[in-house]
Amino acid sequence: SDLVYRQFSQKAQTGKKEITISIVFDDGTQKDYTLETDAEYLKDALESVADIDGEEGEYGYTLYTVDGVHADFTNGNAYWALYVNGEYGTYSLSQQPIADGDSYTIAYEQY
Repeated sequence: SDLVYRQFSQKAQTGKKEITISIVFDDGTQKDYTLETDAEYLKDALESVADIDGEEGEYGYTLYTVDGVHADFTNGNAYWALYVNGEYGTYSLSQQPIADGDSYTIAYEQY
């Protein structure tokens, strides 16, 4: 059905959006940013508030470093998790569309 398609398509909103980005580091400290952005995908908005490093791959962008804190699941059991409005994100940063009023959390996690 059309509704299902819309729910699962990665449609970006154009224009200005106000969003919140929270970054939770390995030591439990947290930085919160509220920003107005024209970015359509989360990676671009995150780059405007944090120094990030990672690589684009077949499943989108894999985030390794945020503001000097490194998490690499191939070397240790840590990774950067993405939450969208408190729910575990299903897209990579470069594929996660930004919607006005949404909050995003990038959290250092270990498994």
